[in-house]
Amino acid sequence: MTVSIATGNVTVAPHVLIRLVSLAIREVPGVARLGSAPRTYAGRRGGASGPGVVAQIAVAGTSVDCYVIAAASTNLLELGTVIQVTVAAVIQELAGMSVDEVNVYIQDVEADSG
Repeated sequence: MTVSIATGNVTVAPHVLIRLVSLAIREVPGVARLGSAPRTYAGRRGGASGPGVVAQIAVAGTSVDCYVIAAASTNLLELGTVIQVTVAAVIQELAGMSVDEVNVYIQDVEADSG
């Protein structure tokens, strides 16, 4: 017996993509917390924003800006690179979307307590 399944479309809501990216960033070692993301793209077609993340979603690919506060004594270059790789992997693997760019903005470094 052959079962045929009609292929269709899977749609990922922009706020779901933002949530996935935010959760992934929080898990990166060296991230103290998410920063403040401007809401400049929220009103644009394909634009979405959430805590620490702004995404521009298009058919050709997704661009994401990540705003973070780094933990003290963190190598900032390595932190930025790990965030870029992590965010790109989440978008590609969990959402099945292509990634144009991932920009990381380190807005501050959290001071050591003590």
